[in-house]
Amino acid sequence: MRSEVTKKRDYYRTLPYGIILRKDEEGDWVARIKELPGCTAHGNTQIEALERLDEVMEAWLEDALASGAAIPEPRIAEKLPSGKWLQRVPRSLHKKLVEMADREEISLNQLVTSILSEAVGRRSGAGQSLATEFQKRQMDDLMIHRAKRHQRSVSLE
Repeated sequence: MRSEVTKKRDYYRTLPYGIILRKDEEGDWVARIKELPGCTAHGNTQIEALERLDEVMEAWLEDALASGAAIPEPRIAEKLPSGKWLQRVPRSLHKKLVEMADREEISLNQLVTSILSEAVGRRSGAGQSLATEFQKRQMDDLMIHRAKRHQRSVSLE
């Protein structure tokens, strides 16, 4: 018969804890569980760090259960909004945005998304936020599109 500690440990192991995986200054991979303080593992590869994290988590849970320490449960993830809304803007601004999109040969949605991503990235400060990553991808796409357009115009001359 399984012990109460094992049952509880198995319960916590099935919960959807948040895992953060990043590279450290020396080039090693560091994996940690957001909600469990000190539950961190290192590895030469992402897979190795995650495998070690699994072992560390098991030991962390057993120690916490044995000592009677409180074990935090994962925070319930917030559902992301649909990404769609209706925005009223002055007609003059709408016209300028349409003209910019036409010049760049991209859709109005792509242009506005790129502009908003850039503004959010600046306001959120430095760092690799999702907004700045998205902004980089948008800018990369825009630069590729511009290069292709430029290449077409050069070949037409």
